[in-house]
Amino acid sequence: MLEIFALLLIGFIGGFAGGLLGIGGGAIYIPAMVLLLGEDQHLAQGASLAAIIATAIVGSFAHFRRDNIDVRTVLWVAPVAATAAFGAALLADTLDATTLRRVFAVVGLYFAITMILGALREEPIPQPGTENA
Repeated sequence: MLEIFALLLIGFIGGFAGGLLGIGGGAIYIPAMVLLLGEDQHLAQGASLAAIIATAIVGSFAHFRRDNIDVRTVLWVAPVAATAAFGAALLADTLDATTLRRVFAVVGLYFAITMILGALREEPIPQPGTENA
């Protein structure tokens, strides 16, 4: 029963983060399943990708309704991304769980540091009514 509650909580947090931040939830699902539930890295990544299908469909629909999707960009990016995902999944299957976990951690850390540094460098957005005339 505790594992079911943990899975529901992981799904909620990952889905919320996916919808809010556009991260797809994998940054939440995979570490949570591996670290909190003791799942194998390969199984966590597979489950994460399957869960992301639902998250992506619902989130994409909500953003599409608000005209937040450049369909032309999607038409160029999606086929290449799908092909790369297939190849990367085959590659991931050849790696042992420890190596795959390390690759995941390094890539996650790289993107986290890059985003933090980028956010710190950005100029604050002026709030309405605070601009100097």
